[in-house]
Amino acid sequence: MSDEKSAVERDRREGLLALAAALRPELHRYCSRLMGSVIDGEDVVQDTFARAFVALDELCEVPQLRPWLFRIAHNRALDLLRSRAIRVAEPIEAALEIADAADPVEMLMRRQAVQTAVSRFAELPVPQRSVVILRDVLGEPLADIAALLGITVDAV
Repeated sequence: MSDEKSAVERDRREGLLALAAALRPELHRYCSRLMGSVIDGEDVVQDTFARAFVALDELCEVPQLRPWLFRIAHNRALDLLRSRAIRVAEPIEAALEIADAADPVEMLMRRQAVQTAVSRFAELPVPQRSVVILRDVLGEPLADIAALLGITVDAV
């Protein structure tokens, strides 16, 4: 009986790992955009999976994996964003790229417009930023976004 139970548990865990692996790219895109960095996004995803699999041992029944993982990632990203100030540095390569452009003034103006848009996006409160990423980047339905963020569909 014990061998049968451990085999069922092993199959359950393997199934969850496969599903989590399938969700990883989408979860990483969300976290990277929310954090403003691919590296920070990867850190959040890894921490999300670690927390999820520790929690799975304590849960009696497995929740719907996709919304559950996104909720863990969202909360972890919020914690990290609250704990630090976001600093953005422009690499020296960007200045060299502008100087070498056919029309440096136009390229500089375009780059400044993009920087302004990104800066304004980064200034949005995290819940609003999350809605933009989930809807416009990941194409999530409004009802799913509302459930994930714990708000009403009208608030989305």
